Amino acid sequence: MKLPDRLSQNGIRIGLIRLSSIGDVVLCTPVIRWLHHQFPQAELHFVTKAAMAPVLQHHAHLSQLHILKEHNEKELLDELQALRFDALIDLHSNWRTLRWKFHLAPPGSGIPFLRFSKNNIQKWWIVQSKKKPTQYLHTVQKYAVMLHGWGIVEDGLGLDWFFDPSLVNSLNGGSFLKRETGWDPSQRVYALALGSQHATKCLPKEKLIALCRLLDGPVLLLGGPQDKALAEEIIASMDRKDIAHGCGRWNLQESAKALSECACLITPDTGLMHIGAALGIKLFVIWGNTLPEFGMHPWLPHMSNQGLPEHFEVDVSCRPCSKLGYSKCPRGHFECMIKQDISRIAQAVSGYRLSSQPTHNSFRL
Repeated sequence: MKLPDRLSQNGIRIGLIRLSSIGDVVLCTPVIRWLHHQFPQAELHFVTKAAMAPVLQHHAHLSQLHILKEHNEKELLDELQALRFDALIDLHSNWRTLRWKFHLAPPGSGIPFLRFSKNNIQKWWIVQSKKKPTQYLHTVQKYAVMLHGWGIVEDGLGLDWFFDPSLVNSLNGGSFLKRETGWDPSQRVYALALGSQHATKCLPKEKLIALCRLLDGPVLLLGGPQDKALAEEIIASMDRKDIAHGCGRWNLQESAKALSECACLITPDTGLMHIGAALGIKLFVIWGNTLPEFGMHPWLPHMSNQGLPEHFEVDVSCRPCSKLGYSKCPRGHFECMIKQDISRIAQAVSGYRLSSQPTHNSFRL
């Protein structure tokens, strides 16, 4: 029996592993959708870290979400082994997940196993040579190539996001932004993502303040608890009342709900960028030490109606300095962000806000 036929049978269990980070897990959502449509009878189980759980805990096509906590790896592996997966897909591809493979799909077991290729050698060469490739595959396209032998074809539908039903129900059909900030989404709110896992991906405080001063409408600062102090410093420096933040106030689901009601998102290369792409938000992406050509830029539906993302990059000789990032610029000057033309960014964002129609993303579930 051919493998796609085997996986189409009742009672099949397929395990997927992607432990981190938020943006990377969002980029896995097309894989879940493809597998569900190709093998509708199969149980789909996803393994990730606790911090990433809000991305997938309400996903309509997952049978179960398994959480890796700080000290429960052995218990988790026992739990996963007891499920006796019929197929396993490693979307993370690090040494830990390779070790798990020998527990969950050991040699000789006959359990089909796929492992995502990160193309780290190509990324290393880009970092060393500072040359952008003329041809490359996005991460989602790489997933489709990996799954081609299982009959999977990339469907062009972009990324998925599923809201917590209790959050949606608590609004009684109303606006999250209106409830939390008093703003009506028809005011065309700007969302500005502050942070990232790596500081060299982010605009410095002075540039963020300058950008906020040039934006001619309500500004919502978004980020995690680690961005709260920065958000409060920015607001304190502003002589305006139409600026607010959700950093440390809202969880990831709530931040996504607020974002879904905004006119657009100004963002570095971070998890909120990918959530914005999943929600159908117009994106203005400010690139620091990383490149879109690493294959992690926003992935949109082929027939997207929000317009292509607008990218802002500075051509400096030391960029890219890393495929991930650093806590500070390794050369000390941080020119890839210091030299960003803030007035040009603000002009592009304001022009879009004035020309576009009001968003209806607040009704997406």
